[in-house]
Amino acid sequence: MIERHCTLMIPGPSEAATETQLAMAQPTIPHYGDDWTAMNHRVLEKLQRIFQTKNDMYIIPGSSSAAMEAAVNSVIERDTEVLVELSGFFGHRFREMVDSCGGKVIPLEVPYGKAIDPEEVRRVLKAHPRIKAMTVVHNESSTGVVNPVAEIAAVCREFGVLVICDTVSSMGGVEIRTDDWKLDYCLTGAQKCLQSSPGIGIICLSDKAWDYIDKRAIPIHGWFLNLKNIREYCVKWKDWHGHGPVTAPTALYAALDASLDLIMKEGLRERFARHELNTKAVRRGLEAGGLTLFVDDRIASRTVTTIVVPEGLDEKAILGIMKNEFNILIAGTPGNLGTKLVRVGHMGMTSNKNLLISTISALMHTMKKLGAKVDIGAAVETMLEIYGN
Repeated sequence: MIERHCTLMIPGPSEAATETQLAMAQPTIPHYGDDWTAMNHRVLEKLQRIFQTKNDMYIIPGSSSAAMEAAVNSVIERDTEVLVELSGFFGHRFREMVDSCGGKVIPLEVPYGKAIDPEEVRRVLKAHPRIKAMTVVHNESSTGVVNPVAEIAAVCREFGVLVICDTVSSMGGVEIRTDDWKLDYCLTGAQKCLQSSPGIGIICLSDKAWDYIDKRAIPIHGWFLNLKNIREYCVKWKDWHGHGPVTAPTALYAALDASLDLIMKEGLRERFARHELNTKAVRRGLEAGGLTLFVDDRIASRTVTTIVVPEGLDEKAILGIMKNEFNILIAGTPGNLGTKLVRVGHMGMTSNKNLLISTISALMHTMKKLGAKVDIGAAVETMLEIYGN
């Protein structure tokens, strides 16, 4: 059993509201029947509003990675070429999935801490006319970079290339216009900006994506992560089991249902503005305090901020002091990015003025204790000034 709960100021999972936690604690909900059918429909309708889409939504038990793999699996037949951007940790995860599903990876190397250049996408697509799909991470939480997905999708449309977009760490905290941007596969998870529990992947598909799937020469491999199979069961069993062919994790649906209600009550415009304001306060506060940010403002994530570890400091020591002395969990560097980073999440419930002032002041104190030259007062004063304007 976990001894205590630290405040989760990490890039996910995020904190969950009391209403969300209580929804999971109710008696077991069966995954069929009138009440369940109503809940399933309710959740999907609210997700459509957040995704800004009219496309059908699907929830896959497992995680956001299950939705990622289901999307990749649906486009690969035999040696299908897929353009995979490698701007961070989760871009590389897509690469592993394409390899595992039998596709041919056409890599787009992107320096860590930089955004994808749509012109580079155009160049690669011209050079490789057999590419059928591109994978792209909207908000690369490993580096703290937001990629220009709308522009990238527009380039892909010029070449008839499907877009598989990971919005795992941004959906619900940042405006994403799934239909307007013509994202063929748009996927996320419940545990980050949607501020619910880990354990389900969420995905919607465009008509173009379904047309591609329906015209495949080779059937999609597998059963559980087979989107065509999931769709068929959703239609066939729509009156009693409309979530698909398997037992739904009903407690996680109930949690998501409660969380989505809170999001709708706040309002999407207000929610996006809150994430913008808190990102500004965090970034300006860190700079005023003497720390170096990993990415430029123009490409900076609105849900996670990456900070370069000062020379001579140990990343694990920073995380340890934050956890043991301040009861705050922040994250370190995922994989080998070539630069030691610490990452502060501000997504969903943790995109919160009080939590962020506490977190940044604690981080500054930790850095100072370990020998870095930082100004705690300047950091906090700058944040307060931004919040006061």
